[in-house]
Amino acid sequence: MIDLRNQAAVVGFGYVPFGKRGQYAEKGHLRLVVEAVAAACADAGITPADVDGYSSYYTPIDPPELFEAFGAKQLRYTAQTWGGGGSSMCGAFQNAAMAVATGAADYVVVHKVMTMEAGARYGQAFGQMGQGVPSIGGPFQYSVPYGLQAPGQMFALAARRHMHLYGTTTEQFAHVTMHARAMAANNPEARFRTPITVEDHHASQMIADPLRLFDFCMETDYGCAVVITSAERARDCPHPPAYIASAAVGAPFRYGNALMSFYNQPDEDFASSGQRAVAGEVYRMARMGLADMDVAMVYDHFTPMVITSLEDFGFCAKGEGGPYVADGNLGLDGPLPVNPHGGNLAEAYTHGMTHVNEAVRQIRGTAINQVPGATNVLVVGGAGPSPTSGMILTGSPE
Repeated sequence: MIDLRNQAAVVGFGYVPFGKRGQYAEKGHLRLVVEAVAAACADAGITPADVDGYSSYYTPIDPPELFEAFGAKQLRYTAQTWGGGGSSMCGAFQNAAMAVATGAADYVVVHKVMTMEAGARYGQAFGQMGQGVPSIGGPFQYSVPYGLQAPGQMFALAARRHMHLYGTTTEQFAHVTMHARAMAANNPEARFRTPITVEDHHASQMIADPLRLFDFCMETDYGCAVVITSAERARDCPHPPAYIASAAVGAPFRYGNALMSFYNQPDEDFASSGQRAVAGEVYRMARMGLADMDVAMVYDHFTPMVITSLEDFGFCAKGEGGPYVADGNLGLDGPLPVNPHGGNLAEAYTHGMTHVNEAVRQIRGTAINQVPGATNVLVVGGAGPSPTSGMILTGSPE
């Protein structure tokens, strides 16, 4: 078995300024990725023509387009992971790490881009009203025709089940967003910097009961890219490397389509983020545990799924995630700070790429809300409804 622990590293990242939904529609996906890749390569001290591999997840841009745009000499590696949103995000980094560690490529770029045009809202299921709906197969045939189609509706079911089983409250959901806003307050690049209260949360529009507007991350136009190379090459790059101690993609038995297949799931999987198996793999491969982490980047597309991710990754016992966040444990003075950049909920919704950027900043010591001595950073991909992911970045390869 090949041990990939600390054999690859993140050596550069780049992105375009975060935009409102539709702001970059005319610029288009390709241009956004080109700008992000160019910035990431500059940060890594290489040129885009040096890149010989591309890895992504859920992306509309094919590697040949980028290869041609930059005039690279040879494309040696391409990969894509599957899964909705940012659930399989860390799988793209796992693929890139395997490529550079085994010599399949020298420099691999992980890239992600999205524009939210007015006629193509994220989460809009199958066409617009009056435009016709194609045939629907698989598990979706039992849900979409009856109105269960958008991510918020799906996660509302899991949230309600968690409330029923463990007494979790919407006030505890509010504390997740309140924390995100507090962390984003001094982040000049964050889209939502105004603090909110529990009362503000409860006054926001109900979207999918029990989820309100402030339980949702907000659609963002963005382009992000990260450069990964071997540990050996990383030593010659201009910034301290963020070594990939571990990365994993997976799901528990029967998770599959998850919230679209809830009739097959036991409560331990349905009322969860579906990340217990991934957490075990991430810790095992890194030869570390949660106690070794200095800061955590937890995917926060919906507030209750932050609570369940914390439970699955061992921050607290099952069912205790609500009180854990309400007690202020996510803050910089808590036992393990979470999302010091503001996360998807407050900085920008980039399907998790800014979580990786912040992890690298923390390891470099350049973050706005810097955690003193941050060396080991846990990165958690999005909770279902598909195979999910996680990884650990470290500044210490030993």
